[in-house]
Amino acid sequence: MARLTPIGSPITRQHPVELAMPTARRMARVKGRVGLTMLNWHGSVPAALQVLSVLVDNALQHGRAAANAEAVLRACLSITVEQQLLVDVQDFNPGFADFREVRSGIGKGSLIELIKRRAITDLTWFADPNMQGKTVRAVVTAGVVDL
Repeated sequence: MARLTPIGSPITRQHPVELAMPTARRMARVKGRVGLTMLNWHGSVPAALQVLSVLVDNALQHGRAAANAEAVLRACLSITVEQQLLVDVQDFNPGFADFREVRSGIGKGSLIELIKRRAITDLTWFADPNMQGKTVRAVVTAGVVDL
């Protein structure tokens, strides 16, 4: 079983990504691939790009993006001391319905499938200080992933 990143695990490298709403889905993979290359990520690039794409997709579907069509989705790819990849995606909804079920891999959906297949080894989220949105964080551990 993969080791989870301890809370507060130091981040050694980061690559912020900004995605304009109209092209966010398409550009997530392009900018993600560039970011993973710049970060020298040694894990599965296809798995990491799939995680980023699903988080961006969910932010667009559930994160009240339609009400903020002119806004930019912010994401960040980070590498920890333990060589885990943190994929953070911000959206405009301060809540996360059914988080416990999703994190446990219960139900259906792309995010749940990634958890079941262990492409995501941990999933957390936190509301921004003004309760205007949230950040969803997926932890990806380097290793073979069956997508």
